[in-house]
Amino acid sequence: MMELRLKPKVSGLTIPLEAEVISPDVIAGKTLREVEELRVYHGNRAETLGEYFEVEGEVAPNPEEQLIVVDGDVPWVKYIGAGMTAGRVVVRGDAGMHLGSKMAGGEIVVEGSVGDWAGAEMAGGFIRIRGDAGDLLGAAYRGSPEGMRGGCIYVEGSAGYETGTGMRRGLIVIGGDAAPFTGAHMNGGVIFIFGRAAKRLGAQMRGNGSLIICLGEVEELLPTFVYDTTYTPTFMRIYLKTLSEKLGIKRAEEYIGRAFRRYRGDRAVGGDGEILIVERG
Repeated sequence: MMELRLKPKVSGLTIPLEAEVISPDVIAGKTLREVEELRVYHGNRAETLGEYFEVEGEVAPNPEEQLIVVDGDVPWVKYIGAGMTAGRVVVRGDAGMHLGSKMAGGEIVVEGSVGDWAGAEMAGGFIRIRGDAGDLLGAAYRGSPEGMRGGCIYVEGSAGYETGTGMRRGLIVIGGDAAPFTGAHMNGGVIFIFGRAAKRLGAQMRGNGSLIICLGEVEELLPTFVYDTTYTPTFMRIYLKTLSEKLGIKRAEEYIGRAFRRYRGDRAVGGDGEILIVERG
């Protein structure tokens, strides 16, 4: 892949910079000068990418061959990789809100943490966050009927409130703890939680096929989730092997062959989703 490097010229902006243009789909096929002149928004002012970043490296002829490296902490930059369909983005530090929102393909790797709404309404591709994620990871925007509809998000740390709200398809893996309302209004897809799952897990979960798998402690289940059985799911081996081999989560294999307690709900809304909680000991 051909690498384009963006090095921040500023730091600690109190007003975020909206930069949907930091995407292989937008940058591929342009000259370095044209990349510098791409439009970004700082508050109510339209400015250029070159005012905030040093631009160097190579521009690929098409998005599939484009690697963009953001070389530093940019928690003040919003919409990195938003809507991208191909290529790769690497952030060598923290990133701001809406990272990878509505993306349909390609890969984003963040070596630090991210703000709220990362992967919101994502339809495809892969996001890896080596730190923590803010609230509403892979969620539906307010008023939208569906959140994440495909792809995979892996957070190595913890995730904030309402992860996967309105999720329809796809996979979210949380290596650490999950804040309250994870999987709220979920209507499909799979969420793995390796750490502690907080209250209101799966609130108003609906569709058959919605699945939350808890490998750590669960603070409290809603009373509208009904215990069904304790069993060893045959499909779990495939999931756990995939997490180990494809995502590099070697500890996933420790749970192969373990029994799980299955709860169905959320009965408050007539839901038939599942929450699986690993048996301790």
